[in-house]
Amino acid sequence: MSNQRTLFQEITKAIVDAEAHMEFSVCLHPSNEREQREKFFAGEIQEPLFTYKDQHVLAPEFPDFMVEHETDALYRDRIGHTKGVALLLQLVGQDDEFSQLSQVLFPVTEVSDMPTGESPLEEGNVDANAVIAAFQVAMKECAAEGWTLEIVEDCSSRMYVNQWSKKVAVRSDVLISEEELPALVRHEIGVHVLRSERGRAQKEPILHVGTLRGRLVEEGVACYIENPQGHPRIFQRHLAVRTALNHSFRETWQLLCDEGCTKEDAWTHTLRVKRGLKDGTSHGAFTKDAVYAQGYEEIRTYIEEGGEFAPLLSAPIHPSEIELLISQADMEVFPIPALLELSQ
Repeated sequence: MSNQRTLFQEITKAIVDAEAHMEFSVCLHPSNEREQREKFFAGEIQEPLFTYKDQHVLAPEFPDFMVEHETDALYRDRIGHTKGVALLLQLVGQDDEFSQLSQVLFPVTEVSDMPTGESPLEEGNVDANAVIAAFQVAMKECAAEGWTLEIVEDCSSRMYVNQWSKKVAVRSDVLISEEELPALVRHEIGVHVLRSERGRAQKEPILHVGTLRGRLVEEGVACYIENPQGHPRIFQRHLAVRTALNHSFRETWQLLCDEGCTKEDAWTHTLRVKRGLKDGTSHGAFTKDAVYAQGYEEIRTYIEEGGEFAPLLSAPIHPSEIELLISQADMEVFPIPALLELSQ
């Protein structure tokens, strides 16, 4: 058993070492995004043509092992995903191949119609420095130590958490409303940071990095805790993915404008689902943005059927894996922190 535990520790270390350099918000952000956006809005170009920094992503190597138990399969599946993401980053700029592999790694499924009602304000007077300050307070409430918080310039997301390097980044031009700030604190710190921290505290090594299904539903957990009613933004992202698979950049952007997005928001959504592709005329997408709405609906169903949040906040796992991991991996279920009590 000790030899097997050592083997699994080696596997999880290899996953961390590999994925620490695979931050999508940075790796897939076009280096000429600002220039192409300005030309796009000025009418100087019909479709953007993106360039990317060299990725230099090496194929990760893992030790071989036999799958004899259900928990062993969790390691096998997690290894496969890490290898797939490494290959995906090697395919940046090869539009057809990139889009096809993305659909394998982040499958697109149907979701419900977008929630009706007025969308919460996305802009306000809370800048990046104030967001960082709020995150610092939440980190202390969650007893998360050893994390760095940074303001960054060029990335495709307003903010992101890199669990492997223990970094939380906020884009320098971010402005959000005071009403939105607590929800984003719950999303980024109360879920992404907390699940990572508690996963590291578990005995079973796979919980240190999360299971494959746990990683895929991660944004669903975060989105539900951010807004149990379902933020329209995540459904707009899902629509953007489905549209981009069979349309160009401009066609996707225009459809989102027609659906009520501002021109700038439509650009942001379209950029997120077209990042990794070079030619704006290409049909295809980086499909990860589909998992937000899909994961949200999975978690909503789980909660409506009587599921509890505490196990999901104890490590990066999927609801279907809770019973297995408690019984066979001695997973500890931690209490819900005060930071998240109001969202229950």
